[in-house]
Amino acid sequence: MKRSPERYSLNLRVLFLFLLFATMCSLAQNRYYKGNTHSHCYPKSSDITNSSYSAENIVASYKAKGYDFLVFTDHVNYWYAGGLSTPDFTVISGSEPGISGGGLWGHFTAIRITSNISGSGKTHQQLLDAIAAQGGIAFLNHPRWSVIPITARQVINDMKQNLSHVEVYNGATDSPTNYDSSLWDSVLTTGRVMFGVASDDSHKETDQQRGWICVYASSRHPDTLVNAIRRGDFYASNGIVLDTVGYAPEKVYVKSTNGTTIRFIGSGGSTLAMIQASEVTYVIQGNEGYVRAEIRNNLNQTAWIQPLVLPTATKVRNDESSEVPGSHVLFHNYPNPFNSQTSISFHLAASTFVTLGVFDVVGRNIVTLVHGELQSGYHRMIWRASGLPSGAYVCRLQTGDFAQARTLILLK
Repeated sequence: MKRSPERYSLNLRVLFLFLLFATMCSLAQNRYYKGNTHSHCYPKSSDITNSSYSAENIVASYKAKGYDFLVFTDHVNYWYAGGLSTPDFTVISGSEPGISGGGLWGHFTAIRITSNISGSGKTHQQLLDAIAAQGGIAFLNHPRWSVIPITARQVINDMKQNLSHVEVYNGATDSPTNYDSSLWDSVLTTGRVMFGVASDDSHKETDQQRGWICVYASSRHPDTLVNAIRRGDFYASNGIVLDTVGYAPEKVYVKSTNGTTIRFIGSGGSTLAMIQASEVTYVIQGNEGYVRAEIRNNLNQTAWIQPLVLPTATKVRNDESSEVPGSHVLFHNYPNPFNSQTSISFHLAASTFVTLGVFDVVGRNIVTLVHGELQSGYHRMIWRASGLPSGAYVCRLQTGDFAQARTLILLK
């Protein structure tokens, strides 16, 4: 039987569309992008006198070291750096605004702002609000530096909004054997979500590659990277490479290339577990307050994953009863409406490949929470929506021919 030209042409178009769709899906797969969020250059920062440490030379140097992106944060000196980007390297504009004197010392990274911001006459909170008003992200910089003694209590009491990131390691003020994360843990213990950052705070080439973050994103486009940083989709490191960080239901999974010891940490900085291994799963008990992990090796290198902050109540809801559903089910998230984070649960009737994503109301992907093989049974994911505007979002569970969606309401 001969195939008609029309049908043959239609089949070709279908095949082309399928290949195009498969290619787009392949291109959209997330991976880790390495970058430094705290870089200074000549002559933008007045404490750099070496004219060879120019922005152009810095970009070339970081690129040669295998980085994917860089943020310029010169002292109270915003300038547009995006023009230095290339197809395989992203440069993002920022600055390091600060407050001096009167007991109000403090420096902050301001990522992705659009004009200069001065801290003159402002409180810490007013400076943070000014950064947020431009759509930027604020980091609390080098909090252990004795010149800028910002205490944990000040962070908790004085800066109540628009601050969700803190440098837990700064290559200029810390060393691999002399740092602590007590500030970070003291904030997390209050139930406040805070993401930990590492940077090299580079002022010269020998400062480079002391600390960085690896951002889990679908591309190195500046908006994609910044949104992932805003959500906390990254880990911080001064030498450790992580293959996988998984916030699976009721557990946290870490796999490292060169780590030898993994320490899981809970409320108040307490040690929940310490394992001599490069790949570990920690099963959440429900009373930790939060769970984060530090991964180390015998070269004094460390990586810090972002904390999973647990809800204050972990009661099983009626729709997650002991009655096992006979098919796949995506439950309503809890709480809903929610502020900052919500729990998304689902049940799989059989082991299968699962994609769980959150989209805005026009169908743009906000975050992919699961993309891989899961076993049958109940699963729970925490979606942290910090930095996103209030409104309706859609959570979609897809596995084989099955798909189900739920509406999530974010209220701030």
